[in-house]
Amino acid sequence: MFDELNGKIEEYLGKWQALVAARKNKEFFERLKPMAAGWKVADLAEYDRCKDQWRGACDIIFENWMNGRWIAEMHLKDATLSGGIEVIKLMQRRPDSSDAPGLDNIDFMDMEETNTKAVLAEETDIKWTDEKNGLCAWTSIWFDGTEAKLRDGTVLDVAIAELETVNKKIRGKFLPSPETNATVATEVE
Repeated sequence: MFDELNGKIEEYLGKWQALVAARKNKEFFERLKPMAAGWKVADLAEYDRCKDQWRGACDIIFENWMNGRWIAEMHLKDATLSGGIEVIKLMQRRPDSSDAPGLDNIDFMDMEETNTKAVLAEETDIKWTDEKNGLCAWTSIWFDGTEAKLRDGTVLDVAIAELETVNKKIRGKFLPSPETNATVATEVE
């Protein structure tokens, strides 16, 4: 399955290079580094099949339930995919979606001090949107039938934040009450 994934990543990176070559601010776009490949599957059976097939190549797998579907961030332990990518975002398609299965997007690390939105505003021939889902936010660039997600961190940062949120909620149920010094169930945001 990595052969198919790598082939689709290489095809995507060819489209990306064409986009970069046509930019006013090529240097900004050239500094964006691919970090995760988003692979979308049609249903839970295909999600489980891909996860089981790729599991042996991974040292960390984080799964979460979001928007009526499963998503796994899978870190490759001893290998990288085309473009130096070492994280796969395995995404079950949303229940109400008709998105095509396969390579859905690539996440790019955007740690620039440059104002990304100002750079994108100068590029009048590309479509971009600010997006948010749960605890993560990114800027999407839409081009040649695909998507690039610009993030100021990794999808693993999002996984860490999700775990911290759940952990605080669980721990908050066991915080002592200041009035009685007794343990009470409370909600912590």
